[in-house]
Amino acid sequence: MQRQTEKTARTRNWWKWGFIALVAVLLLTTVTIGVKAFSPVKIDSTAKVTKNTTNLDVTLNKAQVNALADYYVNKSLKNSALKYSFQVTNHAMLTGSTQVLGANVNFVLLFKPTVLSSGDVKLKAQKLSIGSLPVPVSFVMSYIAKNYPLPKWVAMDTKAETMTLHLTAIGNGTRPSYAAKEIDLSGAGKFVFQARIPNN
Repeated sequence: MQRQTEKTARTRNWWKWGFIALVAVLLLTTVTIGVKAFSPVKIDSTAKVTKNTTNLDVTLNKAQVNALADYYVNKSLKNSALKYSFQVTNHAMLTGSTQVLGANVNFVLLFKPTVLSSGDVKLKAQKLSIGSLPVPVSFVMSYIAKNYPLPKWVAMDTKAETMTLHLTAIGNGTRPSYAAKEIDLSGAGKFVFQARIPNN
């Protein structure tokens, strides 16, 4: 009778320690993911600005800007399993998917564009739509910065919740680049850019 009691106690003890170990592993994993996900990320543009150029003003509407965005995004996503898209509606809009608790969840991140004096465009994150999940904008932007293949001319600051499109460096100093002069998102949209063609 005493042996049976000792055997039962040992069995219960094993389950107890197994449960504690499982909780510890889950807690450690959650903390590690949290620290990595919420740590600020700053990605600077690595492209070069074209110096000596012939300039030409070009006016585009939303449909034309979206076609141009698709071209450059698809180029940066070549041979990549991860997919995202950038479109202009009443906002600048980045759509894709992120992992939340091990599951892929689609997101829509809305930005307000501002033309900088350099001719580049700063996008300030305004709203995040990710179903009913209360996920901070900085979390999704950190995930994008660490996992998505962004073009060399895109800079991201997750702490400030901004993306900067260095249009003036798109051609990396050897091919045509652009400078934004006006962005109007109302109606069909009006986007005035300066196309900068390198003088070789």
